[in-house]
Amino acid sequence: MPKKKQADEVCAPPGTVPTGLAADEADRACLLCGGRMYLAKEFRVHVCLNKDHGVLAYYSLDECYFTSQEKVAVRLAKDGKKFHMIEPSVLEMIGVEP
Repeated sequence: MPKKKQADEVCAPPGTVPTGLAADEADRACLLCGGRMYLAKEFRVHVCLNKDHGVLAYYSLDECYFTSQEKVAVRLAKDGKKFHMIEPSVLEMIGVEP
């Protein structure tokens, strides 16, 4: 049976979080366009609103992405990333273009 990884070993990919900085407070580049993601500290979510790929959110506590775009979901799956699909209508209800 594999040994359980320590919490600090699975927190973030190597080199993405400066030493001494919580994973959810570090600057994060968008996985899709490379732009800087906005950090909503109260929700611990990084968000990119680039219209070329639609809304992409990253929840740092469980290292999971959120998207409403099928093509983005396919890429995340191919890259082995955890993700959830958001219905475009949910984003529209809060005034965000999917």
